[in-house]
Amino acid sequence: MKISLKDCQAIDVHAHPYVANSEPYTPDEFVRKLSLAVIPNQIPQNYKRLNKQPYPGSNMWVQILVQRLAKYFACEPTLEAVVEHRNRKAIDFKKYTRELFQDANLTGVVGDFGYPQPPLSKEEYGDLCGARIWEIYRIEPVMVRLSEEYISFDEFIEKYRTDLADALRKEGVVGLKSIIAYRSGLDISPIDEILAAMEYEEFKENTRATVKNLRDYCLHIAMEECTAANKVMHIHTGIGDGEVILPKASPSFLLEMLRDEKYENTKVHLVHGGYPWVEEAAFIVSILPNVYMDISLQNPFSGHGVKRILSQVFEFAPFDKVMYGSDAFTVPEMNWLGVQLFKECFEEVLTSWVDSNYMDSESAQAIGEMVLYRNFENVYQDDIKGGI
Repeated sequence: MKISLKDCQAIDVHAHPYVANSEPYTPDEFVRKLSLAVIPNQIPQNYKRLNKQPYPGSNMWVQILVQRLAKYFACEPTLEAVVEHRNRKAIDFKKYTRELFQDANLTGVVGDFGYPQPPLSKEEYGDLCGARIWEIYRIEPVMVRLSEEYISFDEFIEKYRTDLADALRKEGVVGLKSIIAYRSGLDISPIDEILAAMEYEEFKENTRATVKNLRDYCLHIAMEECTAANKVMHIHTGIGDGEVILPKASPSFLLEMLRDEKYENTKVHLVHGGYPWVEEAAFIVSILPNVYMDISLQNPFSGHGVKRILSQVFEFAPFDKVMYGSDAFTVPEMNWLGVQLFKECFEEVLTSWVDSNYMDSESAQAIGEMVLYRNFENVYQDDIKGGI
């Protein structure tokens, strides 16, 4: 019996807001919007393409998106044809976005409004896509803003802690988020106020400076505030765009901090599930009862790898510790394919488990629903009523 998740709703636990493009996209512009790369592809002007050769700079996930959108639009499966149909549909961007969300049965999004900057409106994004929106509050923009407003380290820390606490009391804010993996890495040192204070002036002069002790100290404060408010601490793990400090991005670097007994009741969400170190993330959530992971960024950006990743993650991760995500960040097609590809790949994995007599079809179906939305409801049950 083939498992079907087609009619199952999905809640995306990690994505970013966006607005309509002011002008129609060219094929090249659309590919760039779909890319994680900070540096655009350098394609020679005399580059020669074979017939049906994928567009320069595109990879497997873009190829899958073109194929699936061509079916959705009933057009030729080429980037040029898809972009042409997409541009016509996106003239009414709100209608188009809502149609994609409804087609995927995507009913809710936990939005990281720390990107892009300046922040977009949560209310406007909710109206655009028609889904329920919850927010995670990113700590790094707070650090930058307060360093510009306050001269002394003591004032900075006092205002920083107050800002986080105030944010966590707002309706619809379900937790805090850190991208410390982009700045100084995930090897978090024990809290040290003296060393943090010594780096504050350097941070004021250059808010992109490593200043590891200061950043580690601010992450500890965020963990403490999430603990006090019973909210969830989101930490970027694994790859991202080209600025991530890759040698120190594995979630395994977080283990020492996560094992600290003062955080034993702090809910921690490993954003992106540590990809490509998904097995490390799966192991961590299997041994620490308060730690969870999502399958975002790797889904949909690893393309056909999503099927392999799902199988790997559940070699160790408990079924109730993993949540669906996409990391969509520029266009609604990312949200749409995230759900479509995830369901397609998970159906194959779940069906193979049934065929192998690892479980019956009812259990497999339940696991699919758990990952797509039920685990989110259980982990965030105290806050989901606050979404817009």
